[in-house]
Amino acid sequence: MTAYLIVESTLRDAEALDRYRKEVGPALKQFGGELLASSPWHVFHGEPAYDTGMIFTFPDKGTALAWYSSPAYQALHPVREKAIDTRFRLIG
Repeated sequence: MTAYLIVESTLRDAEALDRYRKEVGPALKQFGGELLASSPWHVFHGEPAYDTGMIFTFPDKGTALAWYSSPAYQALHPVREKAIDTRFRLIG
């Protein structure tokens, strides 16, 4: 079953975000991950916790978890932490 990773984020450092975006792509592709959508949230009800939302797809939940735990992605955590505040959610 296809898995969807929902990432909520708020920008901290634009330069670090550029670096993160460039480096995360190859790690995603290695695990069949693909960005489906990214934009500021349009909130219908309640208060947003973060400014921007992203939706990624993976072949299945196991592959998404393997990507997140991979050495390639783990190495990007410090860059991500400098670039954006985030919350990751996985469904599927």
